[in-house]
Amino acid sequence: MKRFTLNVIVDIAALVVFIPSLISGVILYLFLPSGGGRGVSGRSFLDISRDQWLNMHDYSSLIFAGLIIIHIFLHWKYFRNIKKPLFPKEK
Repeated sequence: MKRFTLNVIVDIAALVVFIPSLISGVILYLFLPSGGGRGVSGRSFLDISRDQWLNMHDYSSLIFAGLIIIHIFLHWKYFRNIKKPLFPKEK
């Protein structure tokens, strides 16, 4: 597999996995915030419990983080050489 193809697959997968992480994070923040009190565990949004939203958020975020780490390794040469164009040496 060509490196370009691998980069595209990893980048698209990261985007696809980021979307449920973002949506579940917004729902948890706006509609199902944590907090003490009676009946907190029984709350739901779109007939999905807070615990299920939290699991979806956690797992999609972990997968996203793993894909970002792979993305960084695939672009390591760029990151290693980034200071050359940022701080050119004067002669």
